[in-house]
Amino acid sequence: MGESRLIGAASSAPERWDYQSGSRLPGMDEHTRDPSVGPPRGDPTGWRDDGRWEHATLRRAVVHGVRLYNSGEYHESHDCFEDEWYNYGRGSVESKFLHAMVQVAAGAYKHFDFESPAQRQSGNPNGDPPEGDDEGMRSLFRTSLQYFRGVPADFYGVDVLDVRTTLTNALDDPTVLDGWQIRLDGACPTARDEDFAFVAELE
Repeated sequence: MGESRLIGAASSAPERWDYQSGSRLPGMDEHTRDPSVGPPRGDPTGWRDDGRWEHATLRRAVVHGVRLYNSGEYHESHDCFEDEWYNYGRGSVESKFLHAMVQVAAGAYKHFDFESPAQRQSGNPNGDPPEGDDEGMRSLFRTSLQYFRGVPADFYGVDVLDVRTTLTNALDDPTVLDGWQIRLDGACPTARDEDFAFVAELE
């Protein structure tokens, strides 16, 4: 998986939510609307006063991506966040958040699922567990922490503060990732068939 492609192909998003003032800038992007995306538990950043998501497709990607991450499907989680990332202009809070989440999933993949060159070359005939690449994980997590700067702590229902705290601690002790799950709307949901179906359609 490695680090993600650059965002050069992303479309610009000239009109979006102003999270500093709490008001919506005019002309929400039509292509990120989806009336089928349900409401959150609570009132996170991104949920509007009129009962809609500012970017419903972002919430949809978050739900699928978090549930897949929490089930150890790091590559698939990465793909959910990355695909949505291309909807937003460079420097927007949406882009920063999604780029950070891409790096979270990629870093977890490096820690848990990365096979060493020797394992790949041999085909790992003994079925040994992946050796992991914690230096690669640290590099990705440092990048993620940079992108999370300025992202609201409850962005689209994700407990961003807990994510940031866990990544920071993992830089010194990668074992903090063992058993850790991302909280969404105060819970730690896991993958369902619909999440795998969603990511399959991205390919």
